[in-house]
Amino acid sequence: MRRNRAVAGAAAREQKSAVERDLSAALTSLLAGQGLQRHLVTRLGSSQDEMVEMEQSPASKAALLAVLGWAAREATTVAQALQQRPQQQQQPRPGPHAGASEEELLRLLQLVDAALAPLAVLAQATSPDVELRRAVARTQLPQALVRLLAALCPPGFRCCGTACGRGSGSRGGAGVGNGAGLEARLDVVVGIAILSSGLWIAEPLPPELAACLTESHLVDSVVVALLRAQVAECGQQQQQQQERGGGAGAGPSTAPAGIGRISGSCYGAWLRGSKRGNRVWTVLRAMLRNVVTAFLQPRTWHKTTLPHGLALTLPHCREALSGPAIQLLLGRVLVAETNRCLAEAQAEAEEDAAEAGGSTASSSRDAATAAAGAAAPGLYQQRWHALPECLRSDTLPLPRNRSSAADLLLDVSEIAGSVWDFIVSGPRLPRLGQQPPNVMFGDHPAAEAVRKVVGGVATPEEEAAVAAAEAQLPPLHPPSYTAVQVYELAHAALTVALAHAPAEAECLSAPSLLARLVMELPPRLAAARLPGLWRTLSCALPRLACGADDGNAFQGPFWKFFGMCRSQSTQSLLSYLGLLLQLQLSPGPAAAAQPNKGPAAANPAAATVAAGSPAAPSGAAAPGPGPGFSLRCALRGGLLPAIEALLRRLLGRTAAVALAGPQQAAGFMDAAQQIANTVDHLLRTSGVWPAVLAHGPPQQVASLVCTMGKALGVVGDTFHALRQRPQLLEPAMQLLIAVDGNDTGQRALFDVLSALLEQARCMTDQGLTLQRGGAAGLGGGWHVWARRLPINDSIGPDGFALHTDWVADVGGCPFTDTAAAHQQRVLADWAVQMWIPELTRQTDRDGPTHVYSAFTMCQLLFMACQVLWPALRESLIASDAAAAESAAAITPPCDAAANAAGWRRFLLHDLDALAWTERLLVRTAASTELKPVNWLRLGVLGLTVLSVSQVGVGREACDAAADSTSVAAASWAAAECNSDMQRQQGEQQRNLLQQLRRISHRMGGEWPATVEGIQLSLPSEAAAEEARGAAAAPAVRTLQSFRVPELLLQQLGADLDNPYLLIYGGVPPAPDAQQVGALLGDAGLALCGNPACRSLEGDSEAGLMAAPAPAGRQQGGGGGRIKTCSRCRAVRYCCGACQLQHWATGGHKEACAGAAGVSGIRGGGQSAGR
Repeated sequence: MRRNRAVAGAAAREQKSAVERDLSAALTSLLAGQGLQRHLVTRLGSSQDEMVEMEQSPASKAALLAVLGWAAREATTVAQALQQRPQQQQQPRPGPHAGASEEELLRLLQLVDAALAPLAVLAQATSPDVELRRAVARTQLPQALVRLLAALCPPGFRCCGTACGRGSGSRGGAGVGNGAGLEARLDVVVGIAILSSGLWIAEPLPPELAACLTESHLVDSVVVALLRAQVAECGQQQQQQQERGGGAGAGPSTAPAGIGRISGSCYGAWLRGSKRGNRVWTVLRAMLRNVVTAFLQPRTWHKTTLPHGLALTLPHCREALSGPAIQLLLGRVLVAETNRCLAEAQAEAEEDAAEAGGSTASSSRDAATAAAGAAAPGLYQQRWHALPECLRSDTLPLPRNRSSAADLLLDVSEIAGSVWDFIVSGPRLPRLGQQPPNVMFGDHPAAEAVRKVVGGVATPEEEAAVAAAEAQLPPLHPPSYTAVQVYELAHAALTVALAHAPAEAECLSAPSLLARLVMELPPRLAAARLPGLWRTLSCALPRLACGADDGNAFQGPFWKFFGMCRSQSTQSLLSYLGLLLQLQLSPGPAAAAQPNKGPAAANPAAATVAAGSPAAPSGAAAPGPGPGFSLRCALRGGLLPAIEALLRRLLGRTAAVALAGPQQAAGFMDAAQQIANTVDHLLRTSGVWPAVLAHGPPQQVASLVCTMGKALGVVGDTFHALRQRPQLLEPAMQLLIAVDGNDTGQRALFDVLSALLEQARCMTDQGLTLQRGGAAGLGGGWHVWARRLPINDSIGPDGFALHTDWVADVGGCPFTDTAAAHQQRVLADWAVQMWIPELTRQTDRDGPTHVYSAFTMCQLLFMACQVLWPALRESLIASDAAAAESAAAITPPCDAAANAAGWRRFLLHDLDALAWTERLLVRTAASTELKPVNWLRLGVLGLTVLSVSQVGVGREACDAAADSTSVAAASWAAAECNSDMQRQQGEQQRNLLQQLRRISHRMGGEWPATVEGIQLSLPSEAAAEEARGAAAAPAVRTLQSFRVPELLLQQLGADLDNPYLLIYGGVPPAPDAQQVGALLGDAGLALCGNPACRSLEGDSEAGLMAAPAPAGRQQGGGGGRIKTCSRCRAVRYCCGACQLQHWATGGHKEACAGAAGVSGIRGGGQSAGR
């Protein structure tokens, strides 16, 4: 066997040497000005495989270029001679000369094909050969290939002959009626396409080659040749039609795309039987995508730093893709494949209906037809009229290398989307609700002025400067289509593809194109398209989680093409969607449902959203209660379920396997960053989160809030586990860095959710909604200054500050005492209950290195200020005469004290703020890196929490326990009057005060003396003994005099920006579990009975407790199988694992009503079977 291998290797080397000798001889002959002899042409033409495998030296590359150029010119001459000869002879008779010429053409085409193969391999190499590309430009090879394409497929040529026609010859012989000649020609066309595809890969592309390829129109010429071959008259097909009784005058075929006229043609036979024919679409898509050298639009939205060479080639790339043949190919393939997908879907529906029965079949057929029309209304009638008659019934058949026609259509949509996203922009700049960040339009000639125009704050001079800069932009669309036509073609195809494509099929470029393009359309056109577009985008959004091989690979093939990790690749689409939510449309008949800035009376459509909303109070500056038009379209189109599905798919596929290896760890970290980006762009920077809370479908909003809370916990725990395994984390980080990724997903998601809580608090705070304007001492725009968003402003992005006026205008500040305001407040409470405990837990465990502790401190400080609101108000009145005068005329809200007590309970009981703050101080006491301002912030938080624990407790609180209507408040008040809890709380207070005294010297100013002077009001020993000995009466704390430090009250009052809010404002209600539960019950959202549930199975939290078990899932395994406690029959779980956890460690074993008297039994019982 070894001897045979050696002999084979020697033979290969000898053959390789023979090919090199032939190439050397050919180069010598060509340099001498002589042509190649026939035997040399034949030998080289039959040595394609040897040419590909031989060692590519500079001499061999030069020989290949020379041979290819000579063969292309000679084949062009022969093909043109064959084309002209029949025009001189009306009735040609094949003779020896004619046969020799046809055979000569086939030999030359074989040589062209053989020389193209190794050059294509070199052009597509991992390290592109720049010198080879420059040589291609110097030799004018693209121009020679274009002339060859025109000669091989001239206008009106016929692929084969008949008794009454003429032909081009054949590959196998001189027969006129054979279609093999077309096969040889088309194989060369595909070979040229492969070479052209490889020539565009180099980064940067040599400018001389870019200019040569563009001026020659090589890419467009390849498409022209294929289109001409497709519509060529086929003598064999005409003869078949005549034999069947058809005739040449028969009308166009009405068969589905890809079947009609070409089914019996030579072109169809080449597609079905040729290896090159099966690769036509693969080659074309690669060629088109390689020409898209950068993901930049004619009007660039995102600031991008391009290498100088790449910036020089961009105009050439856009011109190469703007050719009429390419645009015709994209449009007609999109339309035809859309129709084929609809036809197949309708046929499948009819088959299913036929199996069910005859009468049902008729009704189902009608339903299928109606559904097809609804998915793409009027597509058959409205899209074919612009095509020539010869192209109406057929399309370029595509290889069925995908699972279905819809899968193929989605791929075609992606290619068309990437091409059009590169060369098409709309006729105008968008108009948004707020000024975009500095990263937007950074490459525009008038970047700063453009951002002001987009944000609606530009001066006339700036608008004129922007108009002048817009006039200097490159062409905004190809000559073949307008922006509206591009939008219609892409949207119709994408809508149908998403409706029928496999669940794991990916898409990115087409949704990005549509989201950007609709914002650049005139307002009337955009308003008419927004409802349908948001439905399509909501279907596309969850697919951003696809393409990662079930979580076992970091980058799937689809995402590798973009050269970046998935979180970076999807940034542009997510930012477009966030901006689309801010789109402002001018009033007009086409935008009848569009919101206006101002009271609800100016917005009838918005008023219908929250029917029964009262009129705005006199002098109110608040907008109407309805959401913005684009946001309303998004909510109705399913944006919230789409966001939730994306989050659950990303984490559900990556978190469970994150510890399996570096690839999986990198995939999880990238997914975490993508989750943070999604929430950031769509909910935070867009400013729509408060409006979503107020006007979104309650079940969808509550389900999304729960999913984001679970995602925060899963991301934090998985990152913490990865940090315990540096041998896994470090190689994963290397994988991420190689594709522009990072490991900041936990911090990013932590920051974004903190910012959303701040937005909701800002819009639901009663201090911002009562007594608006006109009060003494407040000034005209006091409420604008009062709405501060420090967390949002610190997150960025650069140059971006969320405008609270926009947040209110889009529907985030509904009138008080309305259904929208109630829903907003309760859902905001639900977010606080779901997120704040996890934020504090991660701050305690991972801060400040991996999460930003200051954001959690800010949240707790706000809650503590609600408790101290009475003390803050009294301090202001005592120190400010104007405030005292104003307070005399104002009656404080009657629920301020009750609300303050509710916040105190939430802080001390639900969050255990005393112990948390003590641990935070202990952890940072030894730090030497904190700045003085951070020490001050930390000390103020500690003093505030300590003061909260000291106020509001006495005999009145214990008496209020019996009168409280809230079960939670009553149980907390009763518990706080318990002596054991008093002693525990007193110990925590002493420990916290001790830590405060340790750091007080670092706070500076008068703070050390203030902290040293604090005296806690703790129960006396006699009172404690009495409480322990009393069996009937509850223990009551014996209060000593405790006063909140005046210095602390001054500091907290100064942080309000406008302390007069203490006079005219109030205290918002604390999170109320009963109200949240009532809203969730009314919304039909059933949650897992385990509060610690982290299951992200399925696409929504609402479906977690409603969906049946997935196929193949074991009954007792967890995930999908709903369990019910067999003892109390009152608590249901999403899986057995949650049931066991809640019973063992979650407290249900003690609280279960059915477990009374049962001992020694573990577990929660069997499933209830539902």
